[in-house]
Formats: sequence, C-alpha cells, structure tokens
Amino acid sequence: MDNIIPVLMCGGSGTRLWPVSRSSEPKQFHALSGDTSLFQQTVERFRTDLYAEPLIIVNTNHRDLALREIGQLSAGTARLLVEPCVRSTGPAIAAAAALIAEEDPDRLMLVAPSDHLIEQSEVFSQAVAQAAAAARQGQIVLFGIRPTHPETGFGYIETGEAFNESSFKVSGFVEKPKRADAETLVAGGKHLWNSGIFMFTARTILEELERYAPEVLACARRALSNSQRGNDTIRLAAEFDTAPVISIDYAVMERSERLVCVPVAPEWRDLGSWSALWDVGAKDGNGNVLRGDTILQDVRDSYVHGNSRLVAVMGVEKVVVIDTADAVLVGSLDQAQNVGRLAAELAAAKRPEASLHRKVRRPWGSYESLRVGESFQVKHIIVDVAGRLSLQYHHHRSEHWTVVSGTARVTVGDNVSVMTANQSVYIPKGDVHRLENIGDEELHLIEVQCGTYLGEDDIVRLEDQYDRIVTI
Repeated sequence: MDNIIPVLMCGGSGTRLWPVSRSSEPKQFHALSGDTSLFQQTVERFRTDLYAEPLIIVNTNHRDLALREIGQLSAGTARLLVEPCVRSTGPAIAAAAALIAEEDPDRLMLVAPSDHLIEQSEVFSQAVAQAAAAARQGQIVLFGIRPTHPETGFGYIETGEAFNESSFKVSGFVEKPKRADAETLVAGGKHLWNSGIFMFTARTILEELERYAPEVLACARRALSNSQRGNDTIRLAAEFDTAPVISIDYAVMERSERLVCVPVAPEWRDLGSWSALWDVGAKDGNGNVLRGDTILQDVRDSYVHGNSRLVAVMGVEKVVVIDTADAVLVGSLDQAQNVGRLAAELAAAKRPEASLHRKVRRPWGSYESLRVGESFQVKHIIVDVAGRLSLQYHHHRSEHWTVVSGTARVTVGDNVSVMTANQSVYIPKGDVHRLENIGDEELHLIEVQCGTYLGEDDIVRLEDQYDRIVTI
C-alpha cells in the first residue's frame, strides 16, 4: 500500500505574532516553541514509515526560506509546489491534487498547515492510520481535536452518526463562537475543534472541486499544465493568478456530502497569537514564559520575548513584551488576539516593519541593513559555508565589499580573486559579479552600496544555483 503524501501548507503571514512574524518571514519559519522552527517541526513530524516524501505548497516569496530550512534538517527530501501569488487554500490544494493525480489519482493526501504544534505525534499518526480506510472509500476526512476548554478562537465541527468504528459523519460547522456559545458546544459533547487538517485521495477532492468549484480547478490545472518543473520544484504558471481567492473550506468542505470526522486528542495548538504561546510555554514560578535575554522583577503571568538585547520588565501582570531589532511590542496578554489589527495598520501606512526584518535570510546566508541614507546603504553580509550568490549585475548602484572574516572567491567581470580579512574590492555599476564562500567557516563582509536606487529588485541574475531565475 502506497504511503500517504503529506501536503504541507506553508502560506499565511501570521500577523497576530508581529513583530516576530512578518510577511517576508512569517511565523512558521521562526523557533517559537522549541529550538527549531514550526515549519521544520512539521516536516520532521511526517518522516515516518507511514508517509511518503512531502509536497510543500509555498508562495514564491518564501521558497528560498523553505529550501534553506529543509536543507538544515538532518535527512530526507521534499518537493515544492510554488505559487506565483496567494490565492488561499482552495486553488493551492486543487493544484496539489492535480499534480498527485498525474502519478496516481487514488493516492492518499494528508493536507496540514505547517505552523501547528503537535506534541504527541504518535497519537496523531495513529489517528491518520485509522482514517485511511474512510479516505480510501471516497470520503473526505477531517481531523477534529477533542476540546479541553471553551475556545473562542477556533472553528468547531459538529459530529453526527458513526461512519465506522473510528469516525463520524459531519453534521455541520460552527465559526469561531462567542464565549457562551463555546461553553454550550463543549458541554454538549458533539463538537470538536476544527484542526484544518484533511485527508482524501486525489481523485476524491478533484471530483468535489469539479462539482462545487470548477473555476478553481480549471485555473489550477492550467497553471500546472504550463508550470516550470525542476528536480525538486514545480513553479505554477501565471494562470494561477486568475483563480478565485477562496479557501478549501468555502469551496468544498461546507458543501460536500462526503465528509467524515476522526476525533483525535494530541497535544495540539494553533499557535496564532502570543497568548497561545503563553498557554503552551514552560512557565517560571510566577507564571511567566521567557525567551531570550530577559530580567523580570515583580512580574506575573506574562510573556516576555527578548531578541536583540536585554529586555527588563518590572511591576506588571498579564502583559506581552516582544523585542526585535527594529520594533518592540508591549500590550495586554488578554488583548493579544488584536495584534493583527496593529500589523494591518502598519502595512496600510507602508511601514517596512510590517513586512521586513532588519536581518533578511537568503538561501546562501543572510544580510542585515546597518544604515540607509541618501543614495547609500551599508549591509552586513553573511555567506554560509559553500554558499554562492548569483552571478549578477545592477543597473543603478555600485558596491564596495570588505571582508571581515572568512575566505571569499570574488568575480568582477573577467577577474576572479580570493580575498580574506581586511581585503576589499570595488564593483562598478553594471559590472557582472559574484561572491562565494570557499572556506570552512561563515564568510562575513561589509557591503557599501552607492547609487540612485538601492532596492533589492535592482538585481539581474545571469546564473543562480538556487533556481531563482524564472523564465515563465
């Protein structure tokens, strides 16, 4: 029997976890609970004999992050299905199902978000194994979490009569309820938290999409038919942009008559807010959850996250304090669900803090903007061992590189040289150039840019080992 293909959804911006989560580097790529990112924890969760190589659906803006994080894991491979734009989960799942159906339309797909915390993976995998029989019979299986309290931040699944020994037919859905309604739902015993995790065969979901959302499926199929395919990456074509923006819940789940639900009781959390992270975090004797360099005095039941410096807090209760290199959030823990509104206000004002961190990760390493002025910018560039920037040139700026530590191979035009600490090179505007780390440690250098325009889109790539030259 073929193993189940995990289809991992890697979208979303996680605005309620601002200022750590930003559109350029959303929450799933951060170590918010544990030493590795939520994305890496999700990939590792599906590395058992029950599952095949995962298919990861990722927006083009986050492809490099996903590849970099997969490369940091000890073993295993994954395929990436890259969306040219965000169209919600309906078109994304339609494209994934169409791709899997090319190989085997009866293959089981397990669709799961990449930013959930599941601490009892073995319990969840047991539920998946039990659900496989119903999915192979043409059912769409939803995984419902047994509620531990009347939560108002989740949707609920209403269960009906038994379908088999491990699942129930789905009678309906309840959107995020008010507190009193949530208490009634939990007390009644028929409602489960909707985890947003589904399982079905590719054939089943394609049939339901054809019935209930044919336009979504048609756009996804056109985008897949004209896609650019590499060894580990499938780039959907521009036709994907024409797909309706609709979730799989609205497109299919709330209309299909083929739904069953498998109850499961792992330690599961959708880490969508700072209060959720406080709930699952290890607390000190005063009920505080602390990350990073912090010092507290007379503080209780709070979440304090230090990132770039010492964070000192005193004389408060039930607060959230989040420090990053360029922004600090201070607020009531009880109001943590409203941080998304604050992030939206920043985005509307076109504040860079809404989308970009000062330190930006790239597949070859990272860069951090140290100073930006009129017609100049200073960056700290770190190139990983064996990292190699693209062969490129710029229309509007020149650059000056000074090596701080490590060993670099530098190409400028036809000249190739090796540089070490305290050596520098000038790259005139328009000259083709490349930077490579050929040493056995990280390469650090300072880059000074000068020119009339300093945006990241003033990069013309001629060669790139990270497949960032798109021809479609």
